[in-house]
Amino acid sequence: MRYIALAFLFPFLSGCWFTTPNSSMPFGAAPLTVWGAGEAVSYLATGKIMEDNVASFFTGKDCSLSRKLKGEGKYCMTALELERANRPPWKVQKVYCYQSLAAPTCYTRPSPYPTDTLIGVYDRPVYPAK
Repeated sequence: MRYIALAFLFPFLSGCWFTTPNSSMPFGAAPLTVWGAGEAVSYLATGKIMEDNVASFFTGKDCSLSRKLKGEGKYCMTALELERANRPPWKVQKVYCYQSLAAPTCYTRPSPYPTDTLIGVYDRPVYPAK
């Protein structure tokens, strides 16, 4: 990863070339201006900067610097890792089970009838709605 970062930062060592207008660039603009415009177009079109798109292409994973900086996951993640990271957390619901004639009967609230015999209180996972 260090070598990739160095490859991207190495051209900035000659800063004068990037900031002066150049006749070989479109409309005689400075190369840094063209690079910044490319970053803006890439971010608006894909939601990722150009470097993220290049890293995604070479690794075959979804790479995003903004996700890493926000603390929402790793820099490059597979589709399965993204699905697991974006899944909402499960909730737990109390279930009250009572003895009946045939099989136990379970409710989400305690029974108001004092004659019902409580078998047990269980935690049931509630799956998030999609």
